Amino acid sequence: MSVHIESPLGFTADFPEHTQVLGDSTAGPNSGQYGLPGDVLVTVIKDDTSVQDAPQANGWAHLMSGFYREERGGTLLGEGELNLPGKAAYAVVVGYDDTGGAGKVAATVGVWERSRFIGVVVIWPYVDPGVEPRLGMLREIVAAISVG
Repeated sequence: MSVHIESPLGFTADFPEHTQVLGDSTAGPNSGQYGLPGDVLVTVIKDDTSVQDAPQANGWAHLMSGFYREERGGTLLGEGELNLPGKAAYAVVVGYDDTGGAGKVAATVGVWERSRFIGVVVIWPYVDPGVEPRLGMLREIVAAISVG
């Protein structure tokens, strides 16, 4: 069983059961946030005015990851194409400590599908170096989102 979302931002998603649609997005206008099981926060951002093609989507992922590397003092854990059918999805994954000192992983993903862009930021608790980054989980989450 999954939670089906049809967003006014122009995307649909089929997230795992027990996903919570969060009320007001802390990411600002043109964004939506979803709480997935395992303390995973997914933010979907419509930013199609500044991104016009797949290479710019890659650039968006790098630009957004800068917050976690520079503002949060994070470390690059990896980056690259997620190789999902029907869409270009480039991720930059950063490990950092949140304001309370807890280890987190943030993945900023530029998605180009059907000549449209959507930005995805996924944040989850850091488990340990043998497990992180959990790219399989990230692929599943991004694959579940379809742009208009």
